[in-house]
Amino acid sequence: MARKIVIGLVAVAGVCAVAAALLVLKFGEPARVYVQTDDNLVQPIEPHGGMTYSYHLDGATPDGKPAPVTLDTERILRDKAYLLLETRPLVGVISWEEVSWDQVPEAAQALLTPPEG
Repeated sequence: MARKIVIGLVAVAGVCAVAAALLVLKFGEPARVYVQTDDNLVQPIEPHGGMTYSYHLDGATPDGKPAPVTLDTERILRDKAYLLLETRPLVGVISWEEVSWDQVPEAAQALLTPPEG
């Protein structure tokens, strides 16, 4: 009887280890998406987790693939600012930072509006 319990525990531990490895491989590195803010696309939302505004933006991955994203913020961001977002599946945006146009990869620039002037 004790032997069956040990074998069962080892099997469960093995399944958990494989599941953990798959999760790390699938969700380990956040995806990067470049967007440009637009004051015409920001909406006030019901506050949650300190967030009171939501942007629905068309972004671009570093290799130039379209990537629509929703970014919730605690304040209205600077209009026409370029942002680098880090996203995770099922979670969404986990971090963001403002970047200059020159920091946006060329492939992503093709899907974004260049700065004026």
